[in-house]
Amino acid sequence: MSNEEEKKIPTIAQQQNEEMESMAAIFADGFTLLSSSQEQPISYSIHLKPDEFGCDNDISLRLPEDLRLTVSYPSTYPDNDIPTFDILYDKTNITLHEIQVRAILKTVTTVAHENLEIGMPCAYSCVQAAKEFLTNGGLDQAGLALLSDDSLACILSYLATSKEYIDEVCTALPIVENAAKQNIVWKQLCRRRWKDKWGYKMRWERALENFNTQPDEHYWLNTYNNEEEDAKRTYITRNELCNLTFDWRSWFKCQPQNGLLSTRLRRASNYYVLYCDDGDVRVSVDKAGENWKWKTNEDEHITYLTKESRGLRETLSIDFHVLRLQNWGRGWELRSKIYTCRAIDEEDNVDELWADLTANIIVQERPEWIKSTRSRYEINRREVPDDEDCKALPW
Repeated sequence: MSNEEEKKIPTIAQQQNEEMESMAAIFADGFTLLSSSQEQPISYSIHLKPDEFGCDNDISLRLPEDLRLTVSYPSTYPDNDIPTFDILYDKTNITLHEIQVRAILKTVTTVAHENLEIGMPCAYSCVQAAKEFLTNGGLDQAGLALLSDDSLACILSYLATSKEYIDEVCTALPIVENAAKQNIVWKQLCRRRWKDKWGYKMRWERALENFNTQPDEHYWLNTYNNEEEDAKRTYITRNELCNLTFDWRSWFKCQPQNGLLSTRLRRASNYYVLYCDDGDVRVSVDKAGENWKWKTNEDEHITYLTKESRGLRETLSIDFHVLRLQNWGRGWELRSKIYTCRAIDEEDNVDELWADLTANIIVQERPEWIKSTRSRYEINRREVPDDEDCKALPW
């Protein structure tokens, strides 16, 4: 490199002066030179004006009016070192907590190191990073650092209404992520999530029992996720089936009136069914000569079963399909072409089990090309729930 070319390369001092002059021009009244014009190292401050950060987050109410970021250049900046930063107040008695100050300085120092890797001046980028930190609620997060994870978890346990709410809080305030996983938070969330679901009492007692025997720091978080995943299950286990009581109802009455076949879903039959592990079917109302059995070719994951009745004259065989109702909110249904039955929750009003069907009964006309076989009497119309599967039941 020639001497003339070397002379064209600005010295470190020239680079520092040029950046300082640029900062003075950009921030104008917000710029204050702390060192004399001829003094080295160069030091100045930039006013972090509260009104620049907007009023939506009320940041201006929490920031000292004279909050300033000081920038001091070491002799090797910007080639081999970063500026020294600090927080300065002109005259106010309102100051930030030490943890909040450290959070601001950590933000600008991180940006400065990123610029050092490419050998670029960084003062402007650092000031903008400080302002962005304040605008995005960085002081709130830093203030939360004053609280222990246990304290934050206790607060979240009262505020959290859903998993989505916790996710939003953790996104906005990453400092609460550890606290958000604690048992006190997710135990309350499990209770809130399950209390309006079918089988709440049974599910809650099982979770409490498992926690007492196998405590874990993230037990309730894992239990919540496991139950959510289990809610997608479309089969019933043998153990579940044999420990539930079902309310049994017919889709329709036996005979039509004036060609209209009425629904029988609205009528409580007081006919409760238990499917025993040995294959017996126990009913609350005995019908003379009937001996009910159930069977399935599936061992544990049951999606269908057959119920058989050996009467005095004939054997009646009915196939039932297993349905999970409303994403686990209303329990289990065993549905056939003639009958249907739903599992009874301990807390249930039995008629409410059927509200989704009985509240939407319509009159369906029989297409001419379909022959009615359900009754020996002609059926032209029928009452049926406004549900595609129900409307497809045989005539």
